[in-house]
Amino acid sequence: MTSEPAVSPAPATLEPPLDPRLAEALDLVSDAVYVLGRDGRYLVFNRAAEQYFGASRDLVLGREIWEVFPQGRGTPFEAAVRKALDEGAESRFETASAVRPNHKVELRIAPLTGVGVAIALSDISGRDAADQRLQLLVNELNHRVKNSMAVVQGLARQSFAASRSLEQAREDFTGRLVAFAAAHDVITEQNWEGAHLRQLIERTIAGQLLANRRVVLEGPHVRIAPKTALSLALALHELATNAFKYGALSNDEGQVRVSWTASGAAGAIRLHLTWAESGGPPVAQPERRGFGVRLLERALAVDLGGQVRLRFEPAGLVCEIEAPAS
Repeated sequence: MTSEPAVSPAPATLEPPLDPRLAEALDLVSDAVYVLGRDGRYLVFNRAAEQYFGASRDLVLGREIWEVFPQGRGTPFEAAVRKALDEGAESRFETASAVRPNHKVELRIAPLTGVGVAIALSDISGRDAADQRLQLLVNELNHRVKNSMAVVQGLARQSFAASRSLEQAREDFTGRLVAFAAAHDVITEQNWEGAHLRQLIERTIAGQLLANRRVVLEGPHVRIAPKTALSLALALHELATNAFKYGALSNDEGQVRVSWTASGAAGAIRLHLTWAESGGPPVAQPERRGFGVRLLERALAVDLGGQVRLRFEPAGLVCEIEAPAS
């Protein structure tokens, strides 16, 4: 039960016997406020109450509350009103709204010395919805933190297990963490709703390489899902690291061309990205497949349902990635 009156036309109207300035002040309040005299009749019905209940105060003032709101008899609301009038006790509680379906209200009942009782009503449906959204965000944050920790643990395990020295392990691990953090920055700027592919590539690859055309980017505007962005950032970092150590970026003439296209309907768009190196030292099939190669070949395929094809061509490494963008 709620305290809102199911308003019907009143047979008579009365002006509130309170200071008119009080009524004017209450009209500035956003909560619905009404005042009952000691005889249970409405003395004040502010503008917010009119808007909430959809009734003019002229139809309510002077009427006895139980005449307007008979369903309130025998409820905790009546007990709270009686307690305020007889004992001067305040009450505060939440209940379902009888005026607005699926809405929830908070009622605050307090005695007014020498007058009667004041009742303030707040629609708290929006607050409850906000609390639910906040809880969802907290749950989502916990989920993402756990996933991120799992990725970091995997990077640490593989970096230190596969490297030939502790110094090399630190370098590999640090580089991968930086790439992972850069991808997080891009996604966070978009409120974790996705990332712009070009921006992700630019953050992952050193800007100077893009400025002097050592790395050339070609492709349309594509927005990719957060999970795709994180895995793709790690893949691009491994490709760039390999290019610096052994490939096209290890000399002064080599170049990397990153091109991409997107196909498919909305909600099922797939990304096709190609990393093609040229002008570097001659390339041969590696005898040992390191962590970087394994990450490229497996991470997107396993985590995203994508495909990665590496071709060690004499002119330079070519990596083709196909993965869901959305």
